[in-house]
Amino acid sequence: MSLRTQFIKSTLCVILYIAVCTLLLKIRQQLYSVSFLKSNQSAENCSVVSQAITKPIGLETKLLEYDEMQESLLLLQQISNTCNKYNLKTPLIRRHFLYNSKQQSIYCWIRKAASTSFTKLFSDMKNRRVMRNYYREVDILAPETLKELYYIANDPKVFKLLIVRHPFQRLVSSYRDRIEDNSKHTAQAWMYTKQIFHLTRPALFHSNITTGNFQQKVFTTDKRLKLVPTFKEFLLWLLQSSDQDDVHWDRYNTHCGVCNIRYSYILKLDDYTYDQITYIFSKFRLDKNKVYLSQLEQTRGGHTNFDTTCKYFANLTQDIILRLYGRYKIDFEMFNYNLNQYLF
Repeated sequence: MSLRTQFIKSTLCVILYIAVCTLLLKIRQQLYSVSFLKSNQSAENCSVVSQAITKPIGLETKLLEYDEMQESLLLLQQISNTCNKYNLKTPLIRRHFLYNSKQQSIYCWIRKAASTSFTKLFSDMKNRRVMRNYYREVDILAPETLKELYYIANDPKVFKLLIVRHPFQRLVSSYRDRIEDNSKHTAQAWMYTKQIFHLTRPALFHSNITTGNFQQKVFTTDKRLKLVPTFKEFLLWLLQSSDQDDVHWDRYNTHCGVCNIRYSYILKLDDYTYDQITYIFSKFRLDKNKVYLSQLEQTRGGHTNFDTTCKYFANLTQDIILRLYGRYKIDFEMFNYNLNQYLF
């Protein structure tokens, strides 16, 4: 091998060595960059995890708000669609709303939909600590003027709550509590029983010495019912007139001005969860560990659920049920309630 050939080979080896070293150096730098990037990303993730650990309540509230608002937005959109479909406008009535300026919250009460429990809650929020006759709190807790109510209704910072339940279950609950339960005097039994029996049992108004007059036949001396109208009689009376809108069986859309106020949240009592109550408390700015909802004024015989409602509807004709649906049709559509489950 000549000296020149040996020199060329040595030179090529050196060049190849340098090339390989350069390549390895670049690979190492790239690996280091990737490692550094991953290290930074891991540090960022740790920061997020650390924040979640140190502030679990904030994260829990955000997740809860997201879940509840997604469900509520669908229902609020359904309400808006129904209002537009029927071109509905219902004026607001001042005393139908409870307002707390400190908690920036307003609530529309409607009887037999947890109204007593939430009235007590609003009363407690004002530190009134009332123990009975919660219905009297309405005029105290309502906005002072109708003008103020409209201002509050349009204030995006105010949390606006509406609570509903299936119209038929609420109706049965009202009948059981205000008409059928004759262990107590109620204004509804005293005011409406005479009208009901005028329609369904006119013979009761024929007086004689033996049976006495209508008042003696139907009421005790302390104004409790001796003769109770059946649920069917109650409904026949309710359906024959369009102006019998007592607060115990009037409609959500008219009582709470649903088409004139953009509610923040709708709670459906039929299948509510603990998380939903927690969410409402968070919007009321209340500590869920220090506040609870009282179970007040239970109907004699227990809570009115689906099974109980079916027992009362079992004696009704399909015609009466369909007419009753017609009365509450807007509420059914607004809040996605089902009629078919009550048709036999």
